[in-house]
Amino acid sequence: MLQFAEGEVTKLRREFKLVLGADEALALCARLSVALGGYLSAPTRITSVYFDKPGHPLTRRSLSTPNDCLKVRTKEYSPDLGASGEQRVVLEVKRERNGVTQKRRVWVPRAQLGQVIQGGTRLLPLIAGGSLIPTLAVTYTRHVYQCSQSWRVTVDRDIGFHRVTSELALGPTTLSAERLGEPLASDGRVVVEVKHLGEELPEWLGALQCGSRPAYSKFAEGMARVHDFVADGILGG
Repeated sequence: MLQFAEGEVTKLRREFKLVLGADEALALCARLSVALGGYLSAPTRITSVYFDKPGHPLTRRSLSTPNDCLKVRTKEYSPDLGASGEQRVVLEVKRERNGVTQKRRVWVPRAQLGQVIQGGTRLLPLIAGGSLIPTLAVTYTRHVYQCSQSWRVTVDRDIGFHRVTSELALGPTTLSAERLGEPLASDGRVVVEVKHLGEELPEWLGALQCGSRPAYSKFAEGMARVHDFVADGILGG
């Protein structure tokens, strides 16, 4: 079993999402494990912070056109197997359009994150100008199933949605679930993302797309639950 977090299936891919109950998710993970020769995925705890601009255009777009949207976020992993002792985050711009997802990612030392967000970076020109502000933190536990560059399945549980301040989001210290405190809202379902480069999926796995939920988004779900956003505007809070 190998992991290719920076591979082609991360950078440009097709994907579909399943929203499952606990028993359904356990059955799927068992089948994935068998398909990968008995592999048992180790859990990773992830903290993701989503950013938006004044007026929340990215939030509104994610809610109103979930199949054609753009997200800017950071991610921190525990354990972070590639950190080499340095606190760091990965800064991502993720574009989703009609089932095709494209990501641009750059790893940033935690201590430099505020400067990068405020000043922009050549790798992620969208964030230039310093107008992005942290709007939502999401915590979850992820299991990854992958054996090649052609497809990857992630299984996310224990999803929590948090308000987040600039001091926490951009500060020099790793942002863990403990530092965020209890989530203001949570999602007890299991979110499965099947990511692939075309038609390389095993037949049984590709067949699951018939029951997929392409509109599910942690960003949209969290903004709706924590900030009361809906597709056509703000209800309150």
